[in-house]
Amino acid sequence: MYPAQFDKLLELVKPKLLKRSRRPALPPEMRLAMTLKYLAHGGSFVNLCFEFRVGHSTASKTIRETCEAIWEVLHTEYFKRSTDQDWLNISEEFWTRWNFPNTLGAIDGKHVAVQCPTNSGSLYYNYKKYYSIVLLACCDADYKFTWVDIGAYGSENDAGIFKRSQIKIDMETVSSSLPEGELNGSSAKVPYYFVGDEAFPLNHYLLRPYPGSGLTNERLIFNYRLSRARRTIENSFGILASRWRVYRQPLLCSVETSEAIIKATVCLHNFLKINISDKYAPPTLTDVVLNNGEVVEGKWREIVSNDKNLTRVGRIGANVSSKKAYSQRDIVAKYLLTPEGSVPWQMKYINRGK
Repeated sequence: MYPAQFDKLLELVKPKLLKRSRRPALPPEMRLAMTLKYLAHGGSFVNLCFEFRVGHSTASKTIRETCEAIWEVLHTEYFKRSTDQDWLNISEEFWTRWNFPNTLGAIDGKHVAVQCPTNSGSLYYNYKKYYSIVLLACCDADYKFTWVDIGAYGSENDAGIFKRSQIKIDMETVSSSLPEGELNGSSAKVPYYFVGDEAFPLNHYLLRPYPGSGLTNERLIFNYRLSRARRTIENSFGILASRWRVYRQPLLCSVETSEAIIKATVCLHNFLKINISDKYAPPTLTDVVLNNGEVVEGKWREIVSNDKNLTRVGRIGANVSSKKAYSQRDIVAKYLLTPEGSVPWQMKYINRGK
């Protein structure tokens, strides 16, 4: 983070960090610097306490309070409610950059590793055999998070996590509030939707790939084209994990502090992505799709390749979908074979290696 961005952030959070105390409180500049150092580099509280010459309890309390302040002042601006026109602009950008129509965002979920919370039993113990808090998130075409849902227990059934999430409600509401959109250059109309991988349930507001093997070219092309759009959320999480190395190890703090850390980092992600995108997320950090459809993987994959503290959730939806959802997916798949909807390299891409 550059001095200009630090000063801007300090100006925003300073009123929240100034508080009265019988003993002199740490100055806001120090509180923010300590917190950002911990979030960006991770490591132990022991080293942090030594560097800033504070006690363990002071450091722990400072990080929690500062993370809460960052969320309070940033989320209203960087997670503000989008207008209908905002959503249409996002859809246009998904088509321009990722060649997938009527797309409002991409969704995925992660288990964030935490230490075993006190007196929690197996509540946070997930099927991957570690303790975790679940982070569900949607992003736009430029790797910025649009929605986050934080705090589901690691032990919860993954399907239930999505079913009970605010994100599911918001996705359905936004998709239903927009009139059906014409597929670019076509008279066919379908609802606007989000995209996810095979872990998510198919619905009119959420498209997922066709399952199985031996698929027709039409379905293979649909899956390939959807994967390009879905790559945005994969890269968004990749940027988050590579830039905020607190995720390189389990969060060794209370559940409340862990949730505050997650909230702060997703806000800081958007804050820096908007203000200094070329430094925070340069092109080499993220995946690059060449003109022939081939993908050059971003450096974030190498940075987090051995990390096991931010892992994907499992299947979070049943395979029971409505006829409308199946029909909608088929309409989009057929459109991607038309002159208006196709891209020059798609047939060559799905036939590679044959």
